[in-house]
Amino acid sequence: MAFSMKDAAKTKNKYPPRIVVHGAQKVGKSSFFAGAPKPIFVRTEDGLNGIDTNAFPLCQTLSDVGEQLNLILNEDHDYKTLVIDSADWLEKLIHSYVCSIEGITNIAKASGGFGKGYIDANNHWRKILDMLDEINKRRLMYIGVICHSRIFTFNDPESEPYDVYKMKLHSPKSGDGSCEMLAEWGDIIGFAQKEVFVKQKESGHNDNPSFQAVSTGSHFLNLEGTAAFLAGNRYGIKGRVPLNWIDFHNAFVASGNSK
Repeated sequence: MAFSMKDAAKTKNKYPPRIVVHGAQKVGKSSFFAGAPKPIFVRTEDGLNGIDTNAFPLCQTLSDVGEQLNLILNEDHDYKTLVIDSADWLEKLIHSYVCSIEGITNIAKASGGFGKGYIDANNHWRKILDMLDEINKRRLMYIGVICHSRIFTFNDPESEPYDVYKMKLHSPKSGDGSCEMLAEWGDIIGFAQKEVFVKQKESGHNDNPSFQAVSTGSHFLNLEGTAAFLAGNRYGIKGRVPLNWIDFHNAFVASGNSK
């Protein structure tokens, strides 16, 4: 491929961001993306009841996902945001497909075992992410990916091990799983959570007090990571915002971005 100096171009805000949001179940992740500009959901789980938005029929196979993404890429429409809901249920479809080739049910034993099934699964992940990139660039659409979280133990070589919220995806010690792939791919990784505080129970036994977590009723999207959860972005957005699209977009623009 031949290049010239004319091929060099500005990169900031050339395309809308690719946004990954993870968090506990029913914290408001789908509602967040339902507030984005003209969204269309590709569903791998049935979690939109009670949310007023647009969605394709529920995907039963990996082929269904590919077909719906092709429609978004190639057919006429005026949608501006594509949402995958959710990545962890999409991974189940990927694993089922890899296993079905050999007529087995355990991804760890697929492709001859020794983790090779996960390597094949990652290849399918790359194909999906490549298609999402093409939609992002050709159709100039926001890309949203929803994922549930789970707690991983991080063995820090410079301190004691500690727990951290990460996406509920394959994450081997080698660091080359689908969790790491999706985290590297996203322009924005947000951690959605309910705001809680710890309160001492009124038991009358101050010598041996007990405590409980109490929710304030507020939900937030963390856009910078801490030792407790995976988050971050490429746009210089600091801290956290209320878990709704308007506050998120205002913080995005306030950080010197325009898309």
